[in-house]
Amino acid sequence: MIEQTARVVSTQHGHAWVLPSNSTNCKACSVKSGSGCASAFNFFNSSKAKCEPIYVQNPLHAKPGEEVVIGTPGNTLVLYSVLAYLLPLASMLVFAILGSQVFQVLSFPQEAGATLGGVAGLLSGFKLANWLAVRINQTHEGMHSVILRHKEQFIYSASSISHV
Repeated sequence: MIEQTARVVSTQHGHAWVLPSNSTNCKACSVKSGSGCASAFNFFNSSKAKCEPIYVQNPLHAKPGEEVVIGTPGNTLVLYSVLAYLLPLASMLVFAILGSQVFQVLSFPQEAGATLGGVAGLLSGFKLANWLAVRINQTHEGMHSVILRHKEQFIYSASSISHV
């Protein structure tokens, strides 16, 4: 299970919409002028990345505003990675080879056929990956993310550590 902290935005019928917490080790995103840090230099700093809500199962009946830990099965990450990266790449290669061969038969430049076929294959691979991801999400309930527990909050003091 891959775990991440999130905040519940809304709930409905045993499910919840959550916003994942953005946490980085270096906190470069919060630094205005980061001299000496390569990650602080960003050409696209005017457009900040937005977190999109995630639809998860809510067996704990968490309420909006609560901090929770969500879990996603590891095989889900592997499957969606294959769909997002490997399928479009394989599709691009197959279509490029086919485009090259078709253009050769038609006595056109093979490079043009490979280029056009590759672009068409890449785009169709993305479309196919999206279609498959939607179908898998609709049919396999065990692959959905789920709220595992409420986030533990610790109060640190000089004399003791206690749970809140």
